[in-house]
Amino acid sequence: MSQAPYSIQPTVKQLLASDALAEAQVLFGENLLAEPVSQVVVSVGLTPRPGSMVVTRSDALTPGEIAVLSQLSALVLVKGTPDIAQGTVSLAAGGTALGGTEPEAVRTASLSDAGVKRLLKRCTEASVPLIVVPSYGDPAQVIEDLRFVFLRELKLSAARLYSIMLSIVLEEGLEGLIETASSWLNRPLVVETAEFKELASRNMGVTPANQQKHLTEEGINSLRAYKKSMEQLSPATSPLAEVNLDVHMSPVKLGRRLVFPVPLSEVIVGYVSVMIRPQDDLSTLSEYMHPLALACKVDFSHRLKDVPSFSVTQKSLLKDLLSGRALSAADQERLDRHFGFDLCDGFFVFAVDATYPDDVKPASPVVTYPDEGFISCEAEGMRAFVVPYHAKTTAPWGELAQNIVNKIKELNPGVNVRLGSARLIDTVLDLPDAYGEARQALVIGSMINEGGDFQLSYQELGVKRLLYLVIDHPELDLFLEENLSPLEAYDEEWESELVDSLRVYLEHGANLNSTARALFIHRHTLRYRLEQIADILKVDIDSQEVLLNLQVAFLIRDMKVGLKKR
Repeated sequence: MSQAPYSIQPTVKQLLASDALAEAQVLFGENLLAEPVSQVVVSVGLTPRPGSMVVTRSDALTPGEIAVLSQLSALVLVKGTPDIAQGTVSLAAGGTALGGTEPEAVRTASLSDAGVKRLLKRCTEASVPLIVVPSYGDPAQVIEDLRFVFLRELKLSAARLYSIMLSIVLEEGLEGLIETASSWLNRPLVVETAEFKELASRNMGVTPANQQKHLTEEGINSLRAYKKSMEQLSPATSPLAEVNLDVHMSPVKLGRRLVFPVPLSEVIVGYVSVMIRPQDDLSTLSEYMHPLALACKVDFSHRLKDVPSFSVTQKSLLKDLLSGRALSAADQERLDRHFGFDLCDGFFVFAVDATYPDDVKPASPVVTYPDEGFISCEAEGMRAFVVPYHAKTTAPWGELAQNIVNKIKELNPGVNVRLGSARLIDTVLDLPDAYGEARQALVIGSMINEGGDFQLSYQELGVKRLLYLVIDHPELDLFLEENLSPLEAYDEEWESELVDSLRVYLEHGANLNSTARALFIHRHTLRYRLEQIADILKVDIDSQEVLLNLQVAFLIRDMKVGLKKR
């Protein structure tokens, strides 16, 4: 990690200047006191965090602790009142008492414990400063005092870093902030909205689609958990909830990404992600990233200044409701009142996915969805629209769907729009199930339509709804092999068109005349092909059950092909 304007972590020397270490003596490592301290702990352990300052009353180390001693920033030994009558230990290795004026060669410390001598030897070998602090009262209090000083210095450093980042984002914008922070941290960074649209980046893209749902859920759960903990604070501390909410949002680890949610008005409005390496100390990295996320929040606030925070909150609640998460009575009332859900006779729910075909080069790859006049939110990588239904005035679902599609195409010329519709529902309580239906219609429609536009209702799915539930079952593969595979093999070997002829025959309701016209062949030619099909499959091609089996086989075939393309 390249150096920021200064280390956010306090150094050993800074901590020695505090009242808590006013009586401390540096037995070894006077020239190593500029090392940053990552944390203050009371034991070395076998896997210490690099840069830890260990403050302990024990002068004994295990072999395992000795082996990792070099990873510490300092070892501080808290001792009782020193007994100057029992001999001394030479500090020829380079030690001093704070504020001492004696030449280093003759400077000594009054030490009676042989264990301290052993520690001095170990620290000298590991190049780790050894500091002794006399305790004239409770040694545990010294340890707590030092922890308090460390946390105070850490917060001051974080505040200074946040001030610097805030100045950068106000003067140079989000791009300037991310470019500067990326150079400080020497790694890629990206800032994206809660709907995973890139706002600023440095050698890093937005969250991959297969991780977006997980990140959204983790962010919401983290926000809820923290809000709940803040509600349990005493009245004296609860006014600090909003400040602490911003500072203490926990990051989410996704593969090689460490993602920091950006909260605003009680919802997550975006994410700041940094690329991590296997050897990274995530705690140290977080100490830089938390102020960065806070500075990014300022930019988000400006971007959303024309959108009432109340509206942003309600969209988040709508997303929760569609996803099946329980809402409190107060949140449900706010949602009904804001969107007018309590004034309608029912609802249509649409799931929409829009992408550009390969041959279209849009000005921006990000699809813009209409907001004004529509109730919608991002959900699982697609867009969910809720349309209130009024028995006397609302148009049929097809007209409503086409209106949405037209508006999306108007905002994004050349885009392909796929829409799945749920059945009409009566109450808000049915919204999660309706969204599930709309999503299923969208997914199945995408499986049987190759990339083009479509609007498909859940009621139109028919038997495809059942097949979708078992599409990965091996029995479907066996069914497909028995009913269509022999014909596909025959066509491939003899370059015939039996599969296509059978499909058209089934689409025309097993009518010889209309099928022959559609294929531009004679009726007798079609009959001959049907006899070939019956012979190859060893079935009665005029049987209604056989025709049904073949129709189902084609459905399975189309859905599996579409599933592979997705």
